Amino acid sequence: MLIGTAAAQDLSTQAKHPTLLLVEDAQNPGVTVSWVSSGETLNYTMTMPYTAPVGGERIGESNVLAYATIGGTRIETGAGHPRGAVIRVGLTKNENSRAFFKGIDPGTQIQISINGVRFNQPVHYHEGTAMMHLKYAITDLKACALPGTARNQYLMSDPDDTLGARVVRGVNATPGALDGGKGHGSVEVVVHDDDPTLVDLHISVPYGLLRHLQDPWESDLPGTFFEPIHLHAEAEMIPVGVKRLNRTPILPEENPTTESEATSSED
Repeated sequence: MLIGTAAAQDLSTQAKHPTLLLVEDAQNPGVTVSWVSSGETLNYTMTMPYTAPVGGERIGESNVLAYATIGGTRIETGAGHPRGAVIRVGLTKNENSRAFFKGIDPGTQIQISINGVRFNQPVHYHEGTAMMHLKYAITDLKACALPGTARNQYLMSDPDDTLGARVVRGVNATPGALDGGKGHGSVEVVVHDDDPTLVDLHISVPYGLLRHLQDPWESDLPGTFFEPIHLHAEAEMIPVGVKRLNRTPILPEENPTTESEATSSED
């Protein structure tokens, strides 16, 4: 049976690249975390397998547990690309009562990287999807008279990104917080030119951006606000040739009410 040139190319492409975008978990990534303390950079690097997004491996003698995994906020909220895959590096406090980043200098940044993430096919970065999720302890929220619904905060790289209206600017999200602007953090996603299946993710975030948006104390100095007990950085990758997703905002549902119902509700 003869196959036309275009059809043959399609079959060749399908045979070459799997339908699902997956990470090759046989190759462990490297995770690096660093911050400045007393003018010196504390740098921790370790290679680790992909695990569930909880806990992690302790880095040095610090209060930081680190993990590498796949999936993240975009996947969990249904705001991800249907053809994409999210790479994620997370940090958790080893002891909630201790400082996350011991002795961190005011005005400095925390650097977090995951290197050597290998996919099962060539990919490119889904532009604007990098972000950081911060999670706070319920006890800290209660101490500041904040509700449990305020537990999660989001730092976005895209100034216009609200996860399709799933998060609210100034309430639980800071769109553009990681866009590289003055006083902001930054993101670098590197797809290796000589091997487009290999990806590195680097995020730099000012320590002050870890302060909860609704924290009543208006200070970002270390020790003056309650820190998150967990944070993770993530970015979405999509196969080469796949187009960027235009995230459509989710409109709130409105339940129609009768005139009598409206009157009784006002009472």
